[in-house]
Amino acid sequence: MSAGRNVAHWLRTNQGVGVLIAIAAALLFYYLWQQDWYHRVQRDRFSLGFFPGLGVVAIFVCAVAITVDQWRKEVAADMATVGWLDLGWALLFSGAGYILFQMMELLGLPLAATIFLFLLMTLLGVRPWYLAAGIGVGVAIIVFVLFSVLGIRLPGGFFPLLGI
Repeated sequence: MSAGRNVAHWLRTNQGVGVLIAIAAALLFYYLWQQDWYHRVQRDRFSLGFFPGLGVVAIFVCAVAITVDQWRKEVAADMATVGWLDLGWALLFSGAGYILFQMMELLGLPLAATIFLFLLMTLLGVRPWYLAAGIGVGVAIIVFVLFSVLGIRLPGGFFPLLGI
């Protein structure tokens, strides 16, 4: 077995996956720590970044745990067939999430989420197209209304102009 195949096999083991997740969590925590909002203290004397940071630390601890446990050399059945195409899909969906975030500032959540959901559902095979469009509109409006009822402001785009 060549060195490249050994690395590819190791990356599929629990240990390899754990190391990659631990690195990603450490980088995310470092990024969060550098943000001004992370250190802003709230009324309850917790910093605004306490719970996101706590979540990232929990991810890091669990990732490190799977790198040293007794099953660290095992490859999960689903991971045995993972290839570069799967990485491409993961990057595509991550990029789509970033684009959605940017679109929300310009168009508001309902319109941006409708476009996002329609395109990704169509890409994943939801047919006919009008079913994907209807589900996209419905989900976007339901999420927007639920958050509005809870008092959480989301970018509304044209909805505030309608008095909603």
